[in-house]
Amino acid sequence: MSFKYIELTKDNYHQYLGQVADLEEQILALMSDEGRDGQFFATGYDDILEYILSEDNTVLVAIDDENRVQAASYITKGQIPFTYNDITKYYKKGSEYEEWVRSQYESEASYKDAMLDAYALKMKAYAYAKSKILGENPQYSSLSEYLQHELEEPENGFHEKSKLRDDFNKYMSEYVENEGKQELYEQFYWTTSDDIARVFGKEVPKGGDMEEYEQILTSQNLDRLEEPNFVITPYFSANTGNSVEIDTYITSPDTRSSGLSRILVYEGIKKYIKEHFKDPKQREIFLCSTLHRENISSKYVSEFFGLKDNLLVNRRFGRTREVHIKRISREEAEQYLLDMQDKLAVLYGYNPDHKRIPVERQIEILEEQKGYDMEECRRIQNITFAKTLNGEFSGENTHRGEYMRERIRGKIQKVFALQKRISKLRRETEREER
Repeated sequence: MSFKYIELTKDNYHQYLGQVADLEEQILALMSDEGRDGQFFATGYDDILEYILSEDNTVLVAIDDENRVQAASYITKGQIPFTYNDITKYYKKGSEYEEWVRSQYESEASYKDAMLDAYALKMKAYAYAKSKILGENPQYSSLSEYLQHELEEPENGFHEKSKLRDDFNKYMSEYVENEGKQELYEQFYWTTSDDIARVFGKEVPKGGDMEEYEQILTSQNLDRLEEPNFVITPYFSANTGNSVEIDTYITSPDTRSSGLSRILVYEGIKKYIKEHFKDPKQREIFLCSTLHRENISSKYVSEFFGLKDNLLVNRRFGRTREVHIKRISREEAEQYLLDMQDKLAVLYGYNPDHKRIPVERQIEILEEQKGYDMEECRRIQNITFAKTLNGEFSGENTHRGEYMRERIRGKIQKVFALQKRISKLRRETEREER
């Protein structure tokens, strides 16, 4: 079976969008049957269409010889700072980040001036946001009252996707963007009057909207559930303007090909990377993704593209997720795309440019993939063992345990297949050397 890879646009989406939405539902049903509820959430027809019609987002599909959608991927960009879809926000909080911000200023005096300017900006933005929100929600006399309602509302608790929290950050950012001061705003987003008092060594009187603003600001939980086991500093400069999210990648249950997902993701991020660096002022781009820790299929694709550094966070009420990130500098971008192109050619035969890849490079790629699949096999074995031990695969759920064991067998077969290819290439190399 051969495939074509196309981007959905306003001119062609009518042919495929219904199939993409149906594919999401198939994936949901399959994952539920396998005991993986909560590891994937469907975007839905209307929101996928919004992606397609947006200038910032990209939807790509793989279609077979009969024009059927066998895989789809959504790549998104241009999220609003500090709203639910801004993954970079998790990396920009805490004492280490504050020290990094301080280091961006040439003197302590300029840092202090920037802090005061940022706080004044935030108070003006808050006045703007407050007016907009209360105008749209006349049932509340103040934002404090609105906040209290959300804090007390069951299954809300002012979580990341709550209406007030989303509108608060949306309208704050809208004002700041109009002022052209996004970088200053993001650097000091979490700064309170207490922080200013600490830096200046004197008490800051609270007046006007300050108390209400800070009540909302500090009620925004942004829980990192684990300390990073990697150097986090390179990600402090990530923001919604220089990052793209590998949002969704799904394949037909009949195909279940990670190769199709990887090809679509590659074509999507290649488009964004090339477009991003057309601007000579851009020095770096960040690739991001969000996934359930036990969603091994998603982790498998995400880590293929180098998104291995990640934080475990509480994204929404009761939902923990890994947020993955990778930084690519302007100088690294071309080589990064070439390396991905090599891997897709060797592992999945996707080589539209008919690039010749030396045998030594092919062996290197196959060895790397074999090592990763062996590690992946161990991860699945550990999950299977733990779930078997606590009884999750007993009774009517025995088929779920069999699914996991089938995945382990599949990984073992893949490792053997990779080793067979490696051995064959090495024998050919040895014959040529003789």
